[in-house]
Amino acid sequence: MISSALLNNQEETPMERGPLLEILKGMVGTNKELSIMFYGKDSELEVNDVNAVERLTSTQGIHIQTKSNNIWIDSSHVSAVWQVREDI
Repeated sequence: MISSALLNNQEETPMERGPLLEILKGMVGTNKELSIMFYGKDSELEVNDVNAVERLTSTQGIHIQTKSNNIWIDSSHVSAVWQVREDI
């Protein structure tokens, strides 16, 4: 299970949605939380109570359905994600 931060240098290729999808799908039906940081923003998006995750037809789009929100993100704008570790 991926639970540590995924970092990506802005000068390199954008973050691919595969690892992010894997993390989000592992959150469905659990009480896990995920913080997502976007390039150019100084506060993170906190995602929890995930009900469903789907890959959109765009190259990097993801739709996240939570208990209280529908969230659409483009994973190429993600600079980091982090989740509390459960293995320590």
